[in-house]
Amino acid sequence: MPLRFGFADTLSGQLHFRACGAGPDIVLLPWSPASGRMYDHLMPHLARAGFRAIAFDLAGTGRSHKKCQNWTVQQYATDVLEACGSLHTVPYTVIGGRFGASVAVEMLLAAPAQVTGAVLDGVLGLAPEELRKMTLPTTGLSPKLSGDGAHRGFAFDVTVRTLKDWDPGFEITQETLPLVYEFMRDYLELGYDVIAAGAEPDARSGKPAYDVLARLGEVSQRVLVMTSDTDNLAPAYNRALERARNSRGHKFAGNHPVLTPARAAEYAQLLVTFARR
Repeated sequence: MPLRFGFADTLSGQLHFRACGAGPDIVLLPWSPASGRMYDHLMPHLARAGFRAIAFDLAGTGRSHKKCQNWTVQQYATDVLEACGSLHTVPYTVIGGRFGASVAVEMLLAAPAQVTGAVLDGVLGLAPEELRKMTLPTTGLSPKLSGDGAHRGFAFDVTVRTLKDWDPGFEITQETLPLVYEFMRDYLELGYDVIAAGAEPDARSGKPAYDVLARLGEVSQRVLVMTSDTDNLAPAYNRALERARNSRGHKFAGNHPVLTPARAAEYAQLLVTFARR
């Protein structure tokens, strides 16, 4: 199943997307700062099951527009809803992980007639101390010029640590090196100003608070919450299930399969079963 690429119009600009297949729509939101590229190995499985899979680059990431400075989660959701409308994707199921899961929640709330259900693959419902622990691996890293030359390997180091964050079993080998460069390319698409601001602790702590669990409690559509044995967002898994009124959960054994092409069929089957219901 070949992938098709294009741009969908929104009031703020254009969102880049890739699509595969034909049929009822499944909209995929990547794990920030990744682009829709992270779903390339998954989308043909969804297409063969009779769906049209559409993976967007969220505003500010990948090849999408960058007019999103200081945006709220609600604004990201509105942007995706507008892009979906321009592609005539009604009704549809939305899949989102981490920040993408928060955007998916806001899509559910903003457009209940269009968005019939969501798969939340990792929910950012962590306590402040849990969140601080999660960001420790990248604390102190900066792209700014430094006397010891650390800035030269900044993008590579952050990319590897992000991949380890998503999959604690990830290791750099000759086989995984191309994956590092794919995600590093996505990371660099953010641009220097955004990357530099995101590396500063004051910038991270100064962002407006968003309580995804409270918002999830207002959702009436079906929700599937997912995690894995090694997911560092696992503490939020049960909290999300408790808040969502119409939810069920799934925990993957071992590491999360989203980055593993060999487990794409397993991952896709869960999405297909949920979407068909």
